[in-house]
Amino acid sequence: MPKKSFLQNTLQRRLLSEQPEGILVNDSKTERVLVCLSPSPSNESVILVASKMARAFAAELTALYVETPTLANMRGEDRERLKKNGKLAEENGASLSYSYGDDVALQIAQFARACGATKIVIGRPNYRRSRPFPKSDIPQRLIQLIPELEVYIIPHFAPPVAGKKLKKQVNVSGASLLITLGVLCGATLIGLLLQRLGFTVANIITIYILSVLLTSFLTESNVCGIFASVLSVLVFNFFFTEPRFTLSAYDPGYPITFLVMFIASLLTSSLTARAKEESKLNAQKAYRTEVLLTASRNLQQAESAKEILSETATQLLKLMGRPVLLYPVSDGQLQKPLLLSPKGFDESEIKKSASLISERDTANRVLVSSTQAGATTKNDSDARFWYLAVRGNNSVHAVAGIAMDRGERIGEFERGLLLALLGECGVAMEKQRLRENQTALAMAAQQEKLRADFLRAISHDLRTPLTSISGNAEMLLTDKMPLDEEQKHRLYTDIFEDSEWLINLVENLLSITRMDDRSLVLNLKPELIFEVIDEAAAHAARRARNHCLKVLEGDELLMAKVDTQLVVQVLVNLIDNAVKYTPEGSDIIISAHGEGKRVLVSIADNGPGISDESKSKLFNMFYTAGGARGDAHRGLGLGLALCRTIIKAHGGEICVSDNLPHGAVFTFSLVREEALPDAQTTGLGG
Repeated sequence: MPKKSFLQNTLQRRLLSEQPEGILVNDSKTERVLVCLSPSPSNESVILVASKMARAFAAELTALYVETPTLANMRGEDRERLKKNGKLAEENGASLSYSYGDDVALQIAQFARACGATKIVIGRPNYRRSRPFPKSDIPQRLIQLIPELEVYIIPHFAPPVAGKKLKKQVNVSGASLLITLGVLCGATLIGLLLQRLGFTVANIITIYILSVLLTSFLTESNVCGIFASVLSVLVFNFFFTEPRFTLSAYDPGYPITFLVMFIASLLTSSLTARAKEESKLNAQKAYRTEVLLTASRNLQQAESAKEILSETATQLLKLMGRPVLLYPVSDGQLQKPLLLSPKGFDESEIKKSASLISERDTANRVLVSSTQAGATTKNDSDARFWYLAVRGNNSVHAVAGIAMDRGERIGEFERGLLLALLGECGVAMEKQRLRENQTALAMAAQQEKLRADFLRAISHDLRTPLTSISGNAEMLLTDKMPLDEEQKHRLYTDIFEDSEWLINLVENLLSITRMDDRSLVLNLKPELIFEVIDEAAAHAARRARNHCLKVLEGDELLMAKVDTQLVVQVLVNLIDNAVKYTPEGSDIIISAHGEGKRVLVSIADNGPGISDESKSKLFNMFYTAGGARGDAHRGLGLGLALCRTIIKAHGGEICVSDNLPHGAVFTFSLVREEALPDAQTTGLGG
């Protein structure tokens, strides 16, 4: 192919300079070395040089392979060498990427811009074959397309092997040959018909050129187009030139006609074949883009690492059409794998293979080394699955396994798409890890704020009763001022109430601490619920002496499975809350009844009630509702939050509602226990 003109290179440089929307350019100062892969024997030395360069500059290493229509059908030997070179690049810390297009230099330049490469390492033989039309120099065009990047050219000094030429592998199927012959026969019949109708030779030549185009379009091999070009000239000479039915021609101008006809047919065949290859590459690009965009969109919608890995396994199953095994990684260890298998596979055999210790050992090898292992590789090649790492920036987030039959290989296109999909998963996992870290930092900051608020609140709320106790005790001890019995009794009562308030506060704090540390073990036993209520009412009787505290009668055999001490604490907190927020003389009524498999306990008052705004926050830690009774409302806002925690630990729910015509009703549920026939005589709940 002739070298591209200066104008073409200039236009391509302008296209490169206008970065398309959606391409992210690496603007960071991080060095990135891009090494170009090829099936050439000399590519190994190019990879090693790039690896040394990456280590020297502390740079990231990326290996790129550009598949062209010519290389798409390379020989098996070349394909194996390309695979070996790709593995060598991975072993030296490179991340593999694939691109598709006819213009190798342009593809490399576009990829280098997109990934933010700062240096490009590419190989070039140090000898030239004598060609009438020499191939374009890829390194030289790279320098022209991206002059701002450093391009390192590694020469290969080995001369070509004497007497041995590299030839393309020619694969022509019998069906393609039959199509070629059939099209030429059809063109000949049409030509004979046109000749009988009086059309000129020029029209018949056009029919043969059209037949060559049709042959190139219908057959897979380019050889058929060339064969049709040669054969069309011979058939035309045989049937339509004088003397007919011979390969001779009387007219001295016919050789020129044959030459023009051959060149026109050959060009038509070549252009058609090129258009087919480009159409195929464009279809592959479109499919690749669609798969990656779908995967990226679904991965972005995932809200947890588990959802990301599940979506990745689903996409791998759709892409590969074979069983997929995905090991999540947590704390540097493989977790229980996710196995998906399409229809048509022996699921029991796949599960049996996936459960083998040797398979997990192979996956562990990938986790430790961050390289491929298992089927199709040299490491544990007897494995049933081909294992690949899902990598983030500095760690492996998962290990993916693809079921492979012995000796089976996948194409470079599928391989590139697979690696790109795993790369998308790695990016999504890295983003999820960052989100979790940010959430943890936000929670830590919130906990620190709560801690500061708690210390500030507790220091204030403890000071008030302690100061009161200290002052009252001092007055009783010093006798600085004469006190009658009624005044002394009032001081004793204040000291007792303040100490009771402190005891209740400390009990709530201890319970919350035990709940937060998850060191609280519930001592659940079947208890008569009204005995638990009576015990709580007795505890709260002194605090509620200025209120009318009542327990409504109900089913005496009503039982629930509870930790008596904790449920008593819940009831005491709810009674204490009603005392605080209702005026003296208000009614506080406790009731209980069974409802299905639940026991519902209610504490109702006829006070001013609770606003709708406060109801939504009432059970939050440190929340206290406003009121008019000043000192009576002192508290940290822990009681109701503790009630909710204890009731949830019992498998129940707690809520607040309005009491008509005014007041509030707190209701919580407990798991009901069937009453025993002799429940009253055995004294359960004592």
